[in-house]
Amino acid sequence: MDYLKRTWADISLDNLNHNYRALRAKIPAGCRFLGVVKADAYGHGAVPISRHLVELGAEYLAVSNIEEAVQLRRGGLRGPILILGYTPPFYADELAAMNLRQEVHSLEYAKRLNDRLSGTKRRIRVHIKLDTGMSRLGFFAYDHPQTVEELRQIAQMEHLLIEGVFTHFPVADSVDGADANFTRTQFERFMKALEELKAVGIAPEIRHCCNSGASILYPEYALDMIRPGIATYGVLPSSDLRGMIDLKPVMQLRSTIFQIRDFEPNITVSYGRTYCTEQPERIAVVGIGYADGLSRSFSNNISFLLHGRRVPQVGRICMDMCMVDVTRVPEAKVGDVVTIFGEDGGDCIEADSLAARLGTIPYELLCGINKRIPRIYLDGENQTEILQYIV
Repeated sequence: MDYLKRTWADISLDNLNHNYRALRAKIPAGCRFLGVVKADAYGHGAVPISRHLVELGAEYLAVSNIEEAVQLRRGGLRGPILILGYTPPFYADELAAMNLRQEVHSLEYAKRLNDRLSGTKRRIRVHIKLDTGMSRLGFFAYDHPQTVEELRQIAQMEHLLIEGVFTHFPVADSVDGADANFTRTQFERFMKALEELKAVGIAPEIRHCCNSGASILYPEYALDMIRPGIATYGVLPSSDLRGMIDLKPVMQLRSTIFQIRDFEPNITVSYGRTYCTEQPERIAVVGIGYADGLSRSFSNNISFLLHGRRVPQVGRICMDMCMVDVTRVPEAKVGDVVTIFGEDGGDCIEADSLAARLGTIPYELLCGINKRIPRIYLDGENQTEILQYIV
């Protein structure tokens, strides 16, 4: 299978299988698995990843918005898809027609969705979002007695069917004592709210609250379904969870050398002249830049892998290229593969350690891999699919 071998991302389906099984092993039998594939499956390619997760046994998928849900439907995914974010009520008919699940976070929003379907026989399956402490979307699950009455009204709406209730944990990936207490308090609030709803006849089929961190650290909170995100792709949501589960990175990012030249001392490299050779150096130009998702802020602060050895990136990262010092790899030549993150030889650069260089998180790094980079899906050493967004 051919693709443009400039810069690409290898996607290991073997590692995706491994992570799915590792997460499944954490939860009780019969608990559903929701594959979170928003943001293009965290940069891994939403449709191919979704197909594979469904083949593995994932009962649900989740996206951020209706556009992402439409992409999955057009890609042949026919199972339950939950939209975790806001969908304008104008699209209520589309939600129902495509059998999409929609989160509902307020009585007003529920009324507007219901009203848009007035005069039809259509219904939307909804998942009620309870705010137990995230302070983002949702009905207050504590200190607001009107919440139960509002949800009772939604349960009586002609065009909405409450299928699920869920909440979200902001610090379930932390073992800090205060964070652990906060997560425990959130779960207690959630369970209390569920009891209050049950008392007025509302008993949704699916209760869910476990993100990646909680699926690993609090599997006893799994209830009816878990929805791990970043962990599915082999990255821990926090270093606190090291050693608690065996995950394998699904993505490796690679590029190639365009040119190699020898420079004398006191030669500046790239925009701004931020790097100056201190001795004779061999500088290689590599075909990845900030337009591909390699932040300009990494400039002069990271290394790549070449023939299993670390080579420092030098000078400012450009839009489409960057430079590396390959002086210590004399066999380097044009066309050689450079690993931005992933394995090469006996060494590995992890996405989370790379992200830490910028003071950010691997979520941002993975989601930022640009769509001009093809994703190459591998089953062992065999290419099974190539996702090229713009060719």
